[in-house]
Amino acid sequence: MQDPTIPTHNQHNSDFWTGFSVLLIGIFLCSPLQAAEKKKNTYEDEDIYLRSVYRSPEQLAAFYEGREFPKAAIKRIIQSCYVTIILKNKTDDILWLELDNWIFEQKSKIIQRYNRTYWNQQWDEVKLQQSHRSTFGWTLMPEIRDLRPGEGVGGSVPIPMQTENFSLTLNFATGKDKKGKLKSVKLPKIHCKQDIDE
Repeated sequence: MQDPTIPTHNQHNSDFWTGFSVLLIGIFLCSPLQAAEKKKNTYEDEDIYLRSVYRSPEQLAAFYEGREFPKAAIKRIIQSCYVTIILKNKTDDILWLELDNWIFEQKSKIIQRYNRTYWNQQWDEVKLQQSHRSTFGWTLMPEIRDLRPGEGVGGSVPIPMQTENFSLTLNFATGKDKKGKLKSVKLPKIHCKQDIDE
């Protein structure tokens, strides 16, 4: 069975993506979780499998310190909340991942995610070198991705730090021309992990 975190379609450098997927799995996605916690953060139906993973500021800081990020960049990184999603297309059709169609909401108020334009502005301000920008970018969920049958992907979606639970509605267009039935999954209780011991 194919690992759902390893992209297989339409990649320019499969060796790079395979290596990155191993990094993502080992560092961000596969730290030990109790079975009950893993089940609580997993949704699955006949069309899709997805799991949400949360990382505390301390865990994020340790990851980027280990990759020699400057303190100014780490300070900006840990001020955000990162919702890491692992998902797999279980259908026989194309499932379109488009982050602009995902809705973060708290008490009927939309939470705007921090997209790549936002992060480029942050990195310009702290003069972050390109290699570090690339490392950070590789940990994020792709903005747009066509998931073929059996394909999976994983990555983080940064939003402003929240102290209360919020919901995430993941909307996916389907079909080659995006005119198939809309697939929508709502995760009602998402949270920002505040402390490494939570």
